[in-house]
Amino acid sequence: MDLYLIPGLGTDRRLFSRLRLEGPHVHFLEWPRFEAGCTLADVAEKLAQAVDNTRPHAIIGVSMGGMVAQELALLTQPRMVVLISSITGPQELPFFLRMTKRLKLHYLITDRTVRISWPLRRYFGVRNNEISSLLVEMATLEGGTQIRRGTDAIVRWRGSRWKGPLVRIHGSADRVLPQQFPVDHVLPGGAHTMVITRGNEVTHLLLSALQAFVAKEEGGPGGREEVSS
Repeated sequence: MDLYLIPGLGTDRRLFSRLRLEGPHVHFLEWPRFEAGCTLADVAEKLAQAVDNTRPHAIIGVSMGGMVAQELALLTQPRMVVLISSITGPQELPFFLRMTKRLKLHYLITDRTVRISWPLRRYFGVRNNEISSLLVEMATLEGGTQIRRGTDAIVRWRGSRWKGPLVRIHGSADRVLPQQFPVDHVLPGGAHTMVITRGNEVTHLLLSALQAFVAKEEGGPGGREEVSS
């Protein structure tokens, strides 16, 4: 099964650099440039061009990437979707993001505010200087306009219409998207950036979820059953 991974807003494929995933079946999708007024569905339509939907695949998304993954799934029909530090709809947005939409606070996001706001990195659960520098570099390269338009698409999102298999992995210490909703796997003490700050543990949860899904499918009606000798 091919794996397609979508990073969070303001990051790129390097967000996954501490996951233990490799091989020709692993594909890292990169954000297109966001047009003014774009929706998450618009973004998914562009990403769909990089997905081979003739092959069995799973889509894995972090934060905004998880939201886009659910839109992309409608187009490519994966075997499953995995959300990491993400949500399924506006009902799961925290208060500050709902207020961001109401007061249009995201319009204040510019290249300058992206740079000067990074001292708040601990809010995202970042305490390692090397990781912090990488996240700053990625956010700077993405730019204020890209992050502002992405945030605008998030707060306008009406929620997931994906009805297929969905697995959720979330950190108990996520301050950006606090875990106030049911999930399948909780990483104790995991922050919003746990995919890079605690890569080994997230890898274990992700691979366990994928293996459990495949085993369930193969052991179901008409599937392959393991026979012990």
